[in-house]
Amino acid sequence: MMRRFSLLLLGYILVSLGAGAQSKEELQRQTQELLREIEMVKRDLAETQKSKKQTLGVLRSLERKIDMRNLVINNIKGEVYYVEKDIIKTYRDIDTLKQELITLKDQYAQSVVYAYKNRSNYDFLNFLFSSNDFPDALKRLSYLKSYRTLREQKAGDILNTQKRLEEKIASLTGKRQEKTSALEEQNKQMKVLEEDKHEKDKIVYELSSQEKKLLANLKVREKQRQQVQNAISAVIKREREEALRREREEAAKRKATDDAARKANNRAEPAAPPIAANKPVTRTPRIQSVLENTPEGLISSQKFEENRGKLPWPVDKGLISLRYGVNQVPGKTRSIDVISDGISIETEVGTAVKAIFDGEVSSVFNIGDKQTVMVKHGKYFTTYSNLQSTAVRRGSKVVAGQVIGQAGSNDDGVGEVQLRVDTETSTLNPELWIRRK
Repeated sequence: MMRRFSLLLLGYILVSLGAGAQSKEELQRQTQELLREIEMVKRDLAETQKSKKQTLGVLRSLERKIDMRNLVINNIKGEVYYVEKDIIKTYRDIDTLKQELITLKDQYAQSVVYAYKNRSNYDFLNFLFSSNDFPDALKRLSYLKSYRTLREQKAGDILNTQKRLEEKIASLTGKRQEKTSALEEQNKQMKVLEEDKHEKDKIVYELSSQEKKLLANLKVREKQRQQVQNAISAVIKREREEALRREREEAAKRKATDDAARKANNRAEPAAPPIAANKPVTRTPRIQSVLENTPEGLISSQKFEENRGKLPWPVDKGLISLRYGVNQVPGKTRSIDVISDGISIETEVGTAVKAIFDGEVSSVFNIGDKQTVMVKHGKYFTTYSNLQSTAVRRGSKVVAGQVIGQAGSNDDGVGEVQLRVDTETSTLNPELWIRRK
């Protein structure tokens, strides 16, 4: 009784915890995907750590690995919850089948005792010949046949129930083994998580011990960020002005052509048709930019949008050292906030930097001793900074995967490339546009 009460109590707790959770199969699928991603991050980390130099990229990748490892552990906990839920249900099914088996055996025993007491042919004939008439005798004969069939069916039910009970007991053993395996995997992942946290603490300590150097580097980086921002704003302003100029020129050409046609035909310009009072106004669902005033520009923008989250990385191998927005970098006395308008990717110096989408080079300019390439994709712009050399020039047409330059080194001597995604009015998070590694 105590065992059954404990199981019911555990079942209530598990149901409370697991309400609204994903299915076991979905959790297992996500766990496998996370483990694959962790392996990819591990490979990139191993490649980067050959230099034995602790960098922000290494720290950020370790943080990402720790986050994914926590998700794996939570998913395994969810799997254990579902297995325990199945075990509780199996216990209930076994108890139900045992009670059913007892009832069937009792019923069968009663039928056997009755058959034994009425086993003689005399009793059988006496039961038939005591009928009131022939139809009554047929009914009694049918009853005896049905009773015999019922006994055989009861015997078959006992065998089937016994088989189902054995199958449930066997499945219970399998579920217990599944739970044991899940708990072992959970313990394994928790040990690795502790190792990752310990490694992260070491890197944080090493980076924070270099606070003065870090602050000096970040001051230089902030100045470069402002220079890049001003240059990008100037390029986008120039592109807008050129687009507006072309639009005005096209409008003037169309008007001149229309005027010449009217004069040739000696016709007056027709008045614009009146607009009906209740005519519905047609609204376009997409706000079109002046940079999309040509069919090519509009198509390029739409294709860029369609590939959101699927664009390739600008380098084949690398670790994100700074993410979009405000980053907290460990210092000795406090965490230092660093603003990033895009993402910084640590890689090897001289690594080929590639365009992430088809477009046209809007500008190539210098920031200090490094170069920057801007590529236009309709109303979108991708910017690749901190290049030690470039392979394109303004006006060049590029395709996705085409090499546009080589990665330069940052102030720590580590290879790095910076990627930005902009529109004419705002800066976007590149991580939402490139595919997950």
